[in-house]
Amino acid sequence: MVKTYQLVSAMLLGLAVAAQAGAASKSAVVTGTVNPVNGMLTTSGTLTYTLPEVSGAYIAVAAGTTAYSATLSVGGTTRSYIVMRPIAAPATPPALLVLLHPLDTTPVQMANLTEVTKFVATQGFWVVLPQAINGQWDDDPALTPPTDTNFISALITTMVAQGVDATRVYAAGYSDGAFMSERLACELSNQIAAFGIDAGAVISSSPTYCKPAVQRPKLYILGTADNIVPYDGGMVGVDSAAASMAFWVGQQHCGGTVATTLPTLVNDGTTVQLTDYTGCTAGNDLRLYTVDNGGHAWPNGLTQSVGKTTQNLDATGIIWSFASAYHL
Repeated sequence: MVKTYQLVSAMLLGLAVAAQAGAASKSAVVTGTVNPVNGMLTTSGTLTYTLPEVSGAYIAVAAGTTAYSATLSVGGTTRSYIVMRPIAAPATPPALLVLLHPLDTTPVQMANLTEVTKFVATQGFWVVLPQAINGQWDDDPALTPPTDTNFISALITTMVAQGVDATRVYAAGYSDGAFMSERLACELSNQIAAFGIDAGAVISSSPTYCKPAVQRPKLYILGTADNIVPYDGGMVGVDSAAASMAFWVGQQHCGGTVATTLPTLVNDGTTVQLTDYTGCTAGNDLRLYTVDNGGHAWPNGLTQSVGKTTQNLDATGIIWSFASAYHL
C-alpha cells in the first residue's frame, strides 16, 4: 500500500490566489454538470476556494461550502471525522457520500486529492470523511473484527440525524479505503445504497465472509500498471480484476458484458475501458473501469507518485454519477 500522498503545491497556491480574487467581489452561484461517461465536471463559472485549517491541515473548500471536524464515540473509542457540505440549507434532505482515505493518510488528504469540494459545491451532496485508527482500516473480515464497520454505521446514523437522506447514502474509497468500502458492501448494505472501489480488489476470503443482506450496485476502477494492487493478481490475499468481477457476477447473478472504450480527452499515455456486467438480477449494476497503463491512483486526482494518474476519467465524478442514481 502507498503510505503517503502529498498535495501539489502549485494547486494550493492557485486555490489561494483564486480565493483572494473571489473575495474582492461577490460572484454568482456556480453550478455544474457531471458527464455520465467519464465523470468530468463542467461548471457555469469559476469556482473560488478558501484554505481553512481543519484537524491541523489545510483543506480546500469551495465557495458556498464549509468543512469542519467532529468526533463520535463508538464501542468506548472516540473517533474523528470531517464533514464537507453546502452552507445553504437544502430544500430536500441531501445525499451523503462516505469517503474513505488510503493507508497512513488522513481525511484532509483524501478530500484534497479527490477534489471532492467542487462536487459538493455544484451537486449539493454532503461528504463525511472518517479517520481510521492509526491510519489503517480493518478491511479484512477474516483477520479483523467489525470495529470500523460499526463506527461507520454509527456515523451514518449520526449524519442522518443531522438531516441527510437515509435512503441516499453511498460509500467510496481509495486503496486501503477501497478495501474498506468493499467490506461495507458486504456488511452495511442495509444502510448504503451503492459503492465505489478505486485501486482495490476483492479480498480472497470474501467467499467465506462476504454475505450481504442485500446486493447493491458497485463500481470498480483498476489500473493495469498498478504495482500495489496488481490488475492481474499477485498481491497475497487479494484477487485479480477478473476474479474480483467474477465474484460479484456470481453474487449479483449478471448474465453478460458490454465493453466500451471511453473517448481520449488527454494524451497522457492512458486509455479507459468500461465493462458493464449486464442482466444482473441482484444489485442492479456492476461496472469495471479499466485504466490501461494506469497506476495506483485516483483518476484525475492529485496523485502522481505511484504510476500514471489518468486524466481521461474523473473518479470522484464518475462514482457520484453512478451512485446517485440509486437509493435504498
